[in-house]
Amino acid sequence: MKTKISLTTLLMLVFLSACAQMNPVSSMQSNEIGNGNLNAIDRSNHDALAQHYENTAKELQVKLQEQQKLLKEYEDHNYYYGRKGQNLNSQASAKVRHLEKLIKENLDEVAIHQKMARDQEKRNYTDVDKRDFRFTKEDKVY
Repeated sequence: MKTKISLTTLLMLVFLSACAQMNPVSSMQSNEIGNGNLNAIDRSNHDALAQHYENTAKELQVKLQEQQKLLKEYEDHNYYYGRKGQNLNSQASAKVRHLEKLIKENLDEVAIHQKMARDQEKRNYTDVDKRDFRFTKEDKVY
């Protein structure tokens, strides 16, 4: 009896470990469009980051329009879908809210990185780069 329980427990553990998800869900970001491109962008290149977030917002805008069309279809013809239509309607409206939130976040990032790029340009124009000057002993200031 004891061997049956231990064998069953062992088989259950093997089965569960074989079915386990290899990539943890928490490693995925909420904004999954273009994350590979974002990793290739230098963090100090704020113009490129702003462009990336702007492109992402445009892609999300297209998805939002598709979801809004579906939502309108579910609302206008809910009798086609029966009880399942209520679920589809609520899921579509949740997706619309989520996409609107993501678009707003991306547009906020665009504004932030454009401001940082402008500030960086101003700083680069006013900073003196000492490597550009050739100092000699006569130029030394005492």
